[in-house]
Amino acid sequence: MQHAKIPKVIIIGTGPGGLALYHALIKNKDKKEFDVKIFERDSSPRERWQGYHIALNCAGTRSLLNCVPFSINSNLHKAMPNPLPDVEFHGVSLFDNKGSLLLNPPSKQYKDFNELVKFPHEYSLIVTYRDRLRDVLLESVPVHWGKKCIRYEETKDGVWVMFDDGSQEFCDSWLAQMELILQRLPELQIFDFGITNVVANIAVPKHLMDRFIKLQGNSLLQKSLGLYGDSSMVIFRLIPIEQEPGYENKSNSNEPHYRVTLNYSYPTKLDDVESDKIKVDDNDSASVIEHVKQMIRNFGTECEFDDIILELWDLVPKSTPNDPEKFQFKTYNPTRRRQYQDINPSSIQTWTSSRVTLLGDAVHAMNPVLGLGTNNAFQDADLLSQALINYSSEEPISCIQEYENEMRKRSTVDVLKSRSAALKMSAPVGLLRTFIRNCSLKFTNFILNFSSIFRKYIE
Repeated sequence: MQHAKIPKVIIIGTGPGGLALYHALIKNKDKKEFDVKIFERDSSPRERWQGYHIALNCAGTRSLLNCVPFSINSNLHKAMPNPLPDVEFHGVSLFDNKGSLLLNPPSKQYKDFNELVKFPHEYSLIVTYRDRLRDVLLESVPVHWGKKCIRYEETKDGVWVMFDDGSQEFCDSWLAQMELILQRLPELQIFDFGITNVVANIAVPKHLMDRFIKLQGNSLLQKSLGLYGDSSMVIFRLIPIEQEPGYENKSNSNEPHYRVTLNYSYPTKLDDVESDKIKVDDNDSASVIEHVKQMIRNFGTECEFDDIILELWDLVPKSTPNDPEKFQFKTYNPTRRRQYQDINPSSIQTWTSSRVTLLGDAVHAMNPVLGLGTNNAFQDADLLSQALINYSSEEPISCIQEYENEMRKRSTVDVLKSRSAALKMSAPVGLLRTFIRNCSLKFTNFILNFSSIFRKYIE
């Protein structure tokens, strides 16, 4: 008796979406078995910095849990620690340039990430350690490291994938990474926001964190809006670094420290205003940090909030540690200016499904303002794995077409929603328009919270 051929799938890239898809295909092998191979251009898991804090919403977390097997689920607490009761508020707060609350949407508080997915609440989220999440998702995954894909060729029977070392692989279908998206979608356009962004990760001593929380509250994701389109964002967890396995206390301090992500963004044209005051070298972290502090001083206000933000930026490492593996964040990323960009959905006029498909940032890269990128990547992996269950050698394209139709609808909405939010927040407003904006946000905050209380009452 002749056995049916097991279709081969190649995944390029070990980002959150690619790893989630790998686990989903292996997890569902009782429904449809695939021979899955995953390739990564980096030579090791630590070659590139993997980010730190990200916010996962209900939809993204649900899709992640759908994708991973129990063995991975049981380890997710390493990357997605449970909220500290009565200490951490997994929600979002928006402030004005003086630190006064403008918007604090109601969110459902939960005991762990498995409970989070039971509440389809728009504003509920869990602040997650991105680098640890990748480490958890890499567990037991046989990645082929140091394999950069440079091009592909489709045939009537499958796809040849070529790598920069001269090797090649044949498969029934595969997923492309960012470098090859123009081969898949040559008409694609990149939208430039005209917004510069600087991100840094720091270890904050308890006394300074206590001051910040006393002033701003304990929402784990906070953003303040300035008068000139500038904004500061702070993301954190109140779990001491000292509790982490393998931590080495080199400062001999008995005071707990917390990991915090800082984000400062501003209209890029403001660089021209400041160019005669300080010369910024993006290859020199110290000059970028000093530039950010100068921008906060010049465009901020003399208030306690800005004082604390400046103290936080003082904690950012100004040079590469001698031993990054023993650095507090395990990997180090130099502080540089970067531009907000996304992939313009309207630039893709036609889309013909084939054996080659895309997911995550490779197809719908979006700015980080609403934190929808990783959430969409997990939803892509979940949706594609379910579609591939219907794969057949007679109609190999139909399941991919099913996935792409649904993915495009969802991701286009989120790309444009995220773009709209970023452009609104970065618009220079001046005093009068600031007053109008702040009143509008406060009114929105009242309506959202009143509606939440009313719903609870009638329930």
